[in-house]
Amino acid sequence: MSSFQDSVVFRYFFFHWLFRDASVKEFYQRSAAIAHNKANRHHLLAYLRRWIVLALLMFFLGIMLEQFNTPACVFFYTIAALCSCTIVKITVAWIFLGQRNL
Repeated sequence: MSSFQDSVVFRYFFFHWLFRDASVKEFYQRSAAIAHNKANRHHLLAYLRRWIVLALLMFFLGIMLEQFNTPACVFFYTIAALCSCTIVKITVAWIFLGQRNL
């Protein structure tokens, strides 16, 4: 039995499984985790594209349903807003992992 976090759909949209925790107290372990995270930084661009496409799709569906004057458009606008938050999170992570003195 596999959990949802091991599924392909989860890994397609969420990138946390690619990175290591850099909040350990041991200096060498923290340095190794930061180096590993910087090495995997380039994967964030693929996740960023996926979330942008999903946000645009949700905005488009919200606009289409709004034309028919149905309240279901609120659901798609809410999902698009949540996607926008994730886009900002991925962008900030990509920028900070690109800095030299981390």
